[in-house]
Amino acid sequence: MNETASGPHDLRSVASAPRPLVAPRTTLLVLLLTTAILLLGSGLFGTLLGVRAGLEGIATGMVGLIMSAYFAGFVVGTFLCVDVARRVGHIRAFAAFAAIVATMALAHAIWVAVLPWLVFRFVSGVALAGLALVIESWLNAQTPPERRGRTFALYMAVNLSAVAFGQLLLTAADPADFVLFAAVAMLFALSLVPTALVRVEAPMLHAASGLGVGELARRSSVAVAGCFAAGVTGGAFWGMAPVYLTLVGHAQGQVALFMFAAIVGGMLARLPVGRFSDGRDRRRVLSAVSLPAAVAAAVVTAAGFAAFGALAAAGFVFGATMFPVYGLSVARAHDELAPEQALDATRGLLIVFGVGAAFGPFAAGLAMSALGPWALFAWVSLVFALLAAYSAHRLRVSEAIPPERQSHFVAVMATTQEALEMAEAQACDAPPAGARPSQ
Repeated sequence: MNETASGPHDLRSVASAPRPLVAPRTTLLVLLLTTAILLLGSGLFGTLLGVRAGLEGIATGMVGLIMSAYFAGFVVGTFLCVDVARRVGHIRAFAAFAAIVATMALAHAIWVAVLPWLVFRFVSGVALAGLALVIESWLNAQTPPERRGRTFALYMAVNLSAVAFGQLLLTAADPADFVLFAAVAMLFALSLVPTALVRVEAPMLHAASGLGVGELARRSSVAVAGCFAAGVTGGAFWGMAPVYLTLVGHAQGQVALFMFAAIVGGMLARLPVGRFSDGRDRRRVLSAVSLPAAVAAAVVTAAGFAAFGALAAAGFVFGATMFPVYGLSVARAHDELAPEQALDATRGLLIVFGVGAAFGPFAAGLAMSALGPWALFAWVSLVFALLAAYSAHRLRVSEAIPPERQSHFVAVMATTQEALEMAEAQACDAPPAGARPSQ
């Protein structure tokens, strides 16, 4: 009998033939879909753990330490996971990291105790850093240089939107049960599907590097202080705000809405505030943003015991003033540096932010344990007040940078070093007249 077209010989021929890579537009959609699914799970995961910790009666000091472990793991992961992806390839690395975070989500529900959660949260931070590195390096490599700026802006929009809507999933089930942890694990597992079904060219990851913190502080102490303060306050917010709201008696739906309102406030304010800072002394703008952030945090402290509508409104204003601080600080550093130093400087500032984010929840947890739940946003208010005062002090003792020497603001988020080249491309897309492009 003659072999048909579907016989084994033809199957081997087809299997051995090279498969074409998918179109760049398809790759972009796949990676953005992966990002959305992944960050829906991540956004729910962090808030869920804070609420569950409050329900379990875990001491706030210990909760702060657990939440700090995540940010410490994320910083470590930005160094470790580069080598993993280089050795085994992007798709295999992504699959491994996604499997780890899915396992960690389920492990949190099975072993509810401080020490296991401390380990699980650290491992989750390492693995999520690896996932972000893989996605962002893919985006960077698969996007033509002339489209990287727009791709970065779209990626940031998907990033924040997914995290925001992830908060609302908290209302889908009781945090005291297993269901929400299973939902998180399902979302992490589903994020594997788009990348597993698409063949893309493996890009080259960049090792984490940057200017030394000492050199950055010498060139722009306000930028370093601002990035550290953004890390401290952001880490405290993401890690401990759900704990605070639970302890003062708000239901899980209200916790979700408060977090959603704060994130939406930040989404809407980051770009307008940053664009306003172009052509102005960013130290003045940073001080002008930090002061209302301090006031908004104080209002959240008072409103936490009042009607929920007032609390949600205060949360929206707080997010609108907190989120721009990191981008303003990065832009301030670039005002002081040569264009060729911009990328390394942002990598260095990212590490400063990560150290602050690892410290923030722990310090906030200790304050809450000693003084009560209200101490969380009082601590955040103090940090922003100190940043506003320091920025104002630097205005008096050093001269302003002429507008023609300033860089162009980009609404960059503290993520991984792989997104920084796309952010730099966005800065070059539409620089203001007379400004030198930077990130």
